[in-house]
Amino acid sequence: MEYAIEVDGRLIGSLDYLIRLKQELIVIEAKKGDLDKGFNQLSAELIALDKYEEGNENDRLYGAITVGDIWKFGVLERKRQHITKDIDSFTIPGDLERVFSILIGILVA
Repeated sequence: MEYAIEVDGRLIGSLDYLIRLKQELIVIEAKKGDLDKGFNQLSAELIALDKYEEGNENDRLYGAITVGDIWKFGVLERKRQHITKDIDSFTIPGDLERVFSILIGILVA
C-alpha cells in the first residue's frame, strides 16, 4: 500500500511501504531496477518524512531499498541530517533470516 506524503511543493510523493511500531519507522522502497537510483529516491523520502514527522522524537529514521531478491538498508540521522548507506547487500532467500532480523531489530529497539 502506498503512503502519500506532501511536505511542500518540492517534497511530495508516495512511500511504497511505511512500517510503524512504537514510534520507530521503516520506509521500504520497492524498485524494479537500479538499487543506486532507488537509494537516492529512498533518501529523498526519508528527508521528506523527517520534515513530515517533526513531532517524532526519534533520532533516526530507517529505510530499505529492495528489488525483490536484493535488499540494502540505510538510516537518516535526523539531528545531523546525515544519511548512511549500509555497504552490505542482502539476498533473498539466502539472507532472509538476516533481513528479518534487521527489520525486527529496528522495530523493537
